[in-house]
Amino acid sequence: MPTKPSTSFSPGDTVRYKPVGGPDSNTSESVGKIKDVLTEPGQQAGRNVNASPDMPRYEIENLNTGKTSTIYERNILGLEK
Repeated sequence: MPTKPSTSFSPGDTVRYKPVGGPDSNTSESVGKIKDVLTEPGQQAGRNVNASPDMPRYEIENLNTGKTSTIYERNILGLEK
C-alpha cells in the first residue's frame, strides 16, 4: 500500500503565496484556499502539471479573483491568520 507523502499544507488551509517568481521575488502576495495537493504528473486547468511526491504542487483558489492555479510549496509563504 503506498504511503501518503508528507506535505506542509492540506486542502482547506488558507495560505499566503507568491503566484510567480518564487518566494523572494518582488511579486505581490496573494491569499488563497488550498483545494488539492497534487503529487503526480497530470493536468489542471488545461495545463500540464509536473508534480511528484518530492515536489508537490498545490491547487490554490485565489480568494480575491476566484481563479485556480497550481503553486510549488516553496512559493507558499505560510498560513493566513
